[in-house]
Amino acid sequence: MLIGMSMGGYLAGRAAAFEHRLAACVLHDGVYDFHAAIAATADRVAATPGGFETAVAQNTTTRWAVRNGCWTFGVPDLEALVQATKPYTMAGLADRITCPTLVLEAENDQFFAGQPQRVFDDLTCRKELLTFREGEGAGEHCHAGALLLFHERTFDWLDTVLGRQAASGNVRPGDDFA
Repeated sequence: MLIGMSMGGYLAGRAAAFEHRLAACVLHDGVYDFHAAIAATADRVAATPGGFETAVAQNTTTRWAVRNGCWTFGVPDLEALVQATKPYTMAGLADRITCPTLVLEAENDQFFAGQPQRVFDDLTCRKELLTFREGEGAGEHCHAGALLLFHERTFDWLDTVLGRQAASGNVRPGDDFA
């Protein structure tokens, strides 16, 4: 079983597309095109009067996304980050996932709005899409502030999926899932 959170929602999906021994995969939240999110951030920065310095001074989300992105990808600036993220898409990969896949979505996701649905639509395996709502306190990216609800719904889904696999003889209770 594999669970990926935030950008891990892309990385876990990519791994599942090539690793067919997985019993299940959870994309928390589903990311279809990481590059699109970074490119949109670059566009917002470019449209900000005063440019980069003003944008990062005024918006903590932008500041975090750019600085963390540059650090994570080992690049010096936003322009290089935009270039480095171009290959990070599930286009042409999602339909290669064969294990049951749970795609999670946050109603107000500030980074990847609409992307979980795109991943879900491209999947051809057994799949489910769960949307976490603001009214539940779970509407923000990766359901910050509602991790108990995330755990409840995710582990209920895993219990059902892995329980069916065990009942069908595909796995035995106690097996070590990849």
